[in-house]
Amino acid sequence: METTRQNKISRLLQKELSEIFLLQTKAMPGILISVSAVRISPDISIARVY
Repeated sequence: METTRQNKISRLLQKELSEIFLLQTKAMPGILISVSAVRISPDISIARVY
């Protein structure tokens, strides 16, 4: 079970990574990248992005 802090950080990472990928792929038509989930380790040292 994720804590409130882990949830906040994972939502922020998902939003920021989505924006970065959107900006980086604008020059490449036909490319679609989705960040569907972010999982944070209990000590917040590792993030897994799906």
